[in-house]
Amino acid sequence: MAKRALAGRMAADPLTSLPDGLHVGVCGSGSPFPDEKRAGPCTLVVAGSRLFVFDTGSGSVRNIARMGFNTGQVEAVFLTHFHSDHIDALGELMLQRWVSAANTQPVPVHGPASVETVVAGFLQAYSLDRGYRVAHHGAATVPPGGFGGRALPFDTGPEHRITLVKEPDLEIVAFDVDHDPVHPAVGYRIRYKDRSVVLSGDTRKSAAPCSARRPTSTCWSMRRCLLAWWRCSRPVPQRRAAPT
Repeated sequence: MAKRALAGRMAADPLTSLPDGLHVGVCGSGSPFPDEKRAGPCTLVVAGSRLFVFDTGSGSVRNIARMGFNTGQVEAVFLTHFHSDHIDALGELMLQRWVSAANTQPVPVHGPASVETVVAGFLQAYSLDRGYRVAHHGAATVPPGGFGGRALPFDTGPEHRITLVKEPDLEIVAFDVDHDPVHPAVGYRIRYKDRSVVLSGDTRKSAAPCSARRPTSTCWSMRRCLLAWWRCSRPVPQRRAAPT
């Protein structure tokens, strides 16, 4: 049954049908309070054919599946801070990524200092289930080495920002936000080719998300900043030199 479900998920792959570009999906926009219509905070970002998840609120992992994406293709997770409603589905995401594509390596989990404590806690909680899954489905379907996540803590330093991924077509930058008394707390800027998106995470009214944008982009921020983002529907215009 697990193999049939895996084959069905792999057959329907939106990553192969989306046009090349930067795509953003909201897989959760709720708060800590129970809400049958909203999952916890979570944003899915598709950069070309690469899939990233930012925050993992309750119910968000199932929403990713409802959107047609295979969690086994999640390349990395990025956490903005450690409020429970932003992390409480991390265990489910790590499990589903493992079993949905027979991954042989844990998912990288980026986050500010203490992300290793969060990841270690979920790994401990799921340690018994790890053994059950391998015994039930077999190592070919759930390779033991692919279980869980690998914590990648970072420090934004005196510049209050740090580049986590820097490639010719992809750049992911973390920057500090004001979510007092929660510290550390960050937002992220993702650039793919000539398009970019900024996710603020939770923050007070602040210039930080807008200062992270490109000069030629437009910034929009929701109050309480469950999500502050823009998606450039066109390539960023190039500035023309003044005529001489």
